[in-house]
Amino acid sequence: MTEATHVTHETGGRRLTTRRAAALLASLLIVSALAFVVGAAYLWPLFVFPLVLAAVFFFELGSLTVTLWLGNFFVLYYSFRAPATTDAVRQALLGTALFFLAGLLLGRVQRRHHVTQEALAASSLSDRLTGLYNYGTFVDYLHTEATKVDRYGGEMALIMLDLDGFKQFNDRHGHQTGNELLRRVGTSLGDLVRDADMAARYGGEEFAVLIRGDETDAYELAERLRRAVESISVSGRGGEPAFTTISAGVAAYPAGARDETELIERADAALYESKRRGRNRVTISTGCVREEQIPASLSA
Repeated sequence: MTEATHVTHETGGRRLTTRRAAALLASLLIVSALAFVVGAAYLWPLFVFPLVLAAVFFFELGSLTVTLWLGNFFVLYYSFRAPATTDAVRQALLGTALFFLAGLLLGRVQRRHHVTQEALAASSLSDRLTGLYNYGTFVDYLHTEATKVDRYGGEMALIMLDLDGFKQFNDRHGHQTGNELLRRVGTSLGDLVRDADMAARYGGEEFAVLIRGDETDAYELAERLRRAVESISVSGRGGEPAFTTISAGVAAYPAGARDETELIERADAALYESKRRGRNRVTISTGCVREEQIPASLSA
C-alpha cells in the first residue's frame, strides 16, 4: 500500500467512524426521548436498536457505552417521575444487566467476524509464501498508478526481478529450501521498498517493484535489492549454505512505454537482457518507445 493510499484510508476510516458515532448518538437520543415521553416501562425494549448498532460499529466498547447510557437514563427517568417502586427498580436493573450481557456477546461475535473478514481481505491481496502483494493486486495497482500519471503527470518506474537458476537451485537443495529462499527474498524486498512504492510476487521466482520516480531511481533501488539478495544464505541439503542472485530489468512510464502493458514488456525485456549478459545485474530499458531500440545494460 502506498503512503498516499494509506493516508486516504486513514482519512476515510476517521470519517466513517465519525458518521457511525453520529448515527449511534442520534438513535440513542431518539429512543431516549420517545421512552421518556411515552413511558420507559413500555418503550425501553427499543434500546435494542442502538445496542445492535453499537455492537456492530464499535464491538464490546459500543455495547458498554449503550448500557451505561441506559442505566443513567433510568436514573434520570425515575428522578423526574414519581418515586420508583421496588419492582420498577428491580426491573430496570435486570433489564440493564441483560442488555449488558447481550451487548457484550453481540460485540464479541461481531469483532471476531470483523477480524476474520480483514484476514480474508488481506489474504486475497497478498502472496501467502512471501508476504508481498500478489499478481492480481499488482496489476490493479499498476493500472491505478498509470491512470494517475496520465491525469496528473509525474513518472513511475517498474523493476522486474527474477532469481537466477532457481530451477537448478530447487533440484540441488529441494523445494522446501527453495520456498525458504523465496520467503527470505520477499522479506528483503519488503524491507527495502518504501511505503510509497509497491513490491509484489509476479509469479514463480519473479518479482515486481513499482516506484514513483524515473529509471535512475529504479536502477538505484534495483541495485540495492540485487546486493541484498546476493547476501542471503539459506541452509541447503546437508546443512551447506545455499546462495542465489537476481537479475533485474528497469523501465519507466511514460518516457519509456505507451501504457502499462508495454511498461511490463519493456521491463521484462530488460530483465532478460540481464540474463543474456551473464545474470546478477540490472539492465535499464533505453527509455524510448520505438520498437527497434535495444535496451541499454548497466552492470553492478
